[in-house]
Amino acid sequence: MAFQGSILVVDDEIGPRESLRMILKPLYRIHTAANGQEALKYINSEKIDLVTLDLKMPGIHGIDVLREIKKIKNDIEVVIITGYGTLTNAIEAIRYGAVDFISKPFNTAEIISIVSKSVERRKLNLKIKNLIKKIKDLSLLEDGQNQALGNLGESVGLAAGVNEIQEELRESLQQLESFRTQKVSVNYLDFLKVLIYILEGKEPYTSGHSERVSFYADLIAQDLNLTSKEKEDLQIATLLHDIGKIGLSNRLLAKIDLSQHESMDIRHHPIKGVRLIEPLAFSHTVTSAIRHHHERWDGRGYPDGLSGEAIPLLARIITLADSYDAMTSDRPYRNGLPTPEVQEEIEKNAGIQFDPYLVSLFVKHFKYKELLSPSFPAPVLH
Repeated sequence: MAFQGSILVVDDEIGPRESLRMILKPLYRIHTAANGQEALKYINSEKIDLVTLDLKMPGIHGIDVLREIKKIKNDIEVVIITGYGTLTNAIEAIRYGAVDFISKPFNTAEIISIVSKSVERRKLNLKIKNLIKKIKDLSLLEDGQNQALGNLGESVGLAAGVNEIQEELRESLQQLESFRTQKVSVNYLDFLKVLIYILEGKEPYTSGHSERVSFYADLIAQDLNLTSKEKEDLQIATLLHDIGKIGLSNRLLAKIDLSQHESMDIRHHPIKGVRLIEPLAFSHTVTSAIRHHHERWDGRGYPDGLSGEAIPLLARIITLADSYDAMTSDRPYRNGLPTPEVQEEIEKNAGIQFDPYLVSLFVKHFKYKELLSPSFPAPVLH
């Protein structure tokens, strides 16, 4: 059997320890430890992907074990499973890097789900870090950009797991390998395109979305008196505007009827996106455009309920370009809408959802058929 990863179960009580071992052993290579000292020995000597950790144990307290694990190997995922859980304990555990906090008696399905997602997230984080390291090792970027990539590599722990990225990542790494004997420079935006291509995956309703939005936003920007810096910021922001969705499953993004909890998860993605790219030290213009690209002209958007010209200009541009791509792209539950219907919908929402002046500029491109959906191949660093 090919195991999907290695799990260390840490609990001083044999009952919960053996229960977790039996639940997880069909899919994972399981190690067990009866206290914190044993756990830290395993961390130092074995390849461990995830630790399930009890809090109240003889000797070293669970929170202290968590802190030591993160000092030794920061990328190991830790799930707290305890019968003595309090809100204070939960907050402290999350603060020190635990990915989740579960109370005993635990639900088997919940344990399997959380462990599976956490292991997948670790795999994703390691793949992205490896890609970043590969680019830096090949000396394809300037020193300042390499520093930014190093910061991004340290920050990917903020991201949750994404399915079906393995093939895209493999292909991208192969592309990078081909440059080992060539003297080529890589534009930072080209790297971002590769990263977004990997994260968007192969789903037809997400693949290429960010680049299409960038294309449509650029059409709007051509009609505005933007500086070259603003245009560059707009391109970066459109490529990264949905990076906060990488923690959301494609199945959730495809749903029509969302629960309140699911709706909140989606509505938080602009904030999560800004948090994720914070180490890259982009300008406030970029981060504010990402944060506010779901605000509405009438103030009924999210996350901050801004209205009118209080919404940053670049965010207003992305809102319009993003909505156009959403309406014209196929979804699992419907085909893309025909152009006349899309134009009618956009004009109807001028002054409600969209900046009316930007709408007046954008709809001119319908007339000249400049809004035909572009087709972007897999990005290549060159």
